[in-house]
Amino acid sequence: MKKLFTILFAVCLSCAAFAQKFQVDTLYKSGSIDNRINVVILGDGFTADEMPKFAREAREFADYFLAYQPYTRYRNYFNFFAIQTPSNESGVTNPGTSPDAYPDQPVGKKDTFYGASFGSYIHRLVTITKYEVKDEVLAVNFPSFDLVVVLVNTTFYGGSGGSIAVHTLHDQANGIGVHEIGHTFSHLNDEYWAGPGYGWEAPNMTLNNNPATIKWKNWLNEPDIGIYQHGFSGEAALWHKPASGKCLMEYLIQELCAVCREQTTERILQYINPVEGIEPDTAGIVDIEGGKTFSLGLLKPNPNTLRVKWSLDGKILENTGDHISLTPAQVTESSILIAMVFDSTTMSRKDSIEKLRTRTVKWSLKSNQSNIFQLAVSIDTLCAGGESTLTTTGCRGTVTWSGGESAKSITVRPDKTTAYSAYCAVEGVPTLKLDALITVHPLPAATASNSGPYFEGSTIELTAGGGVTYAWAGPLTYSANTASASIPDAKVANSGIYEVKVTDVNGCSKTVQTEVKVDPVLAVGNQNEEWVKVSPNPAEDHISVETALPGESILVLYDQSGRKLLTRLFTLKTEITLRIPAGLYAYHFSNGTRETSGKIAIR
Repeated sequence: MKKLFTILFAVCLSCAAFAQKFQVDTLYKSGSIDNRINVVILGDGFTADEMPKFAREAREFADYFLAYQPYTRYRNYFNFFAIQTPSNESGVTNPGTSPDAYPDQPVGKKDTFYGASFGSYIHRLVTITKYEVKDEVLAVNFPSFDLVVVLVNTTFYGGSGGSIAVHTLHDQANGIGVHEIGHTFSHLNDEYWAGPGYGWEAPNMTLNNNPATIKWKNWLNEPDIGIYQHGFSGEAALWHKPASGKCLMEYLIQELCAVCREQTTERILQYINPVEGIEPDTAGIVDIEGGKTFSLGLLKPNPNTLRVKWSLDGKILENTGDHISLTPAQVTESSILIAMVFDSTTMSRKDSIEKLRTRTVKWSLKSNQSNIFQLAVSIDTLCAGGESTLTTTGCRGTVTWSGGESAKSITVRPDKTTAYSAYCAVEGVPTLKLDALITVHPLPAATASNSGPYFEGSTIELTAGGGVTYAWAGPLTYSANTASASIPDAKVANSGIYEVKVTDVNGCSKTVQTEVKVDPVLAVGNQNEEWVKVSPNPAEDHISVETALPGESILVLYDQSGRKLLTRLFTLKTEITLRIPAGLYAYHFSNGTRETSGKIAIR
């Protein structure tokens, strides 16, 4: 369905006269364009001589995007391409008419391929004006696009999101690009208040403030997620968002919040079918004579969260891998084998989503097994919580079980090692009996912990126990396979949930989590004296905090372990009385989007 529009679109536009072919560069190609999200990067304001610069900027953005959550987990779900369209002039049009126009930016019109321009009323709102040119380039050169990003050749800050994502080459350009893609791809709204008329229902914006029914109710127990007003007066006070100052859709220095990550993850999973191959073919009836293996070619995220559930004639099988083998004894003359594939990612907590996103593969089977009473067990050694299916064949009468069931096949979930008996009763002949023993091993007593909280620059120490093998997975595609693991030179981006799969000597596994918190406050050394002055330093029983910045400022004081000691909201100047032991402390100052940190000694 996702390709239908682009194909019809190409048919309509390819008739245009003088359709032009351009060089299309493949930046990353993880698979077929028919089952990938195809991102096409265009450039505006790059001359023919600047095409190498455009190619470099396009690849740098693709690299940044693919390292960003949640895209990094699904990087093999994306293809990236760049189309070289040289402009006659270098740069971008600047009308200079907006009240917030940058005073040091030259005003003037540039002859560029897509007519990119800063806004006439909101200066940072950079858009293209030649949409028909963009449409024809895509139709002729790459009609199977899913997401279009336009890089504009200027270092001044700006961008926009809509049907396409546009951003400049400002030093925060990559963050701008991912923010704008939040609009274009994920249909997210800004979490800063853009002004009257910019309020509408979106995954991260709503008029509803009822915790029981709000769109992100499943995330309200998550740190930093709540129900926040966009403002305290006018139309802004009517609208609500899930985070305050903690999301990329509000501040470029933040990651996407949990609610926006969920929406983005769901959009990715709408596009892609994780089942890329099926063996044998599902057409016709598969004969199991001699046994048969059934396989799924899966497109797996990293870490892999795909869950496979196999069932035979309505009974769930123990196997959860991407292939399964059946014997003739397990199959009747009209058996049905079903594989259901679902992405169990913890990045989404959508209600009832499993049914909507489960991909189902079905095979019709037959077996020429003779009428000899036989008992097959799908798996005879289980881990606690597992299940096994016991199936009889060849009984010409009634099959009953030691547990009282009357059926040819039963699924059991024993909590300890258990023996099962199947009886075949045929009128006029002695009852036949078959036995099966299922051994059950307990799950490992798995543990996971860390020695945090941490500050930037310190070493994260992860510890797990209860098994013989370990598989860690965490933020920024982190992985390790030892009980104890460390991450030196910690960054804020290392914060998050770390999972470890603990496996014992019996092959039984249990996955546990530990949350790592990395506070940026102790990453000092970036103090800007123009923003804030904290004195005296060293101090004894009080400090004075002054800033020339207007509006509300916040100063937070921490000890060397990263523990918050006090928070003070003030305007321009405040005095703080200290009742803390002598030592070295850190402070974090913020005013709007400006932030800085520093150290202060108490004696």
